[in-house]
Amino acid sequence: MSASTNKPRTGAQNSTNPGKDGQIQIDGFKQVLEMLRIADPSFRESLLRRLAARDAELARTLREDLNSL
Repeated sequence: MSASTNKPRTGAQNSTNPGKDGQIQIDGFKQVLEMLRIADPSFRESLLRRLAARDAELARTLREDLNSL
C-alpha cells in the first residue's frame, strides 16, 4: 500500500467523524503519528526503518510530520 492511496493527511478530519452512511471514519495516519510521538525513541526509529523498507514515501511523510513539532 503506498502513501499516495491514503492521502487526506493535510486538513484531515478529526480522528473520528461520522461519515455519510453513519459509519465512523478514522484518521489512521494521525493516530499512528500520535503513537510514534509518545513511543520510545529507539522503538520509533526501528519501526520507521522497517516501514521505509516497505513504503519509503509513508515513512518519509511520518518523519517529516514528527519533526515539525
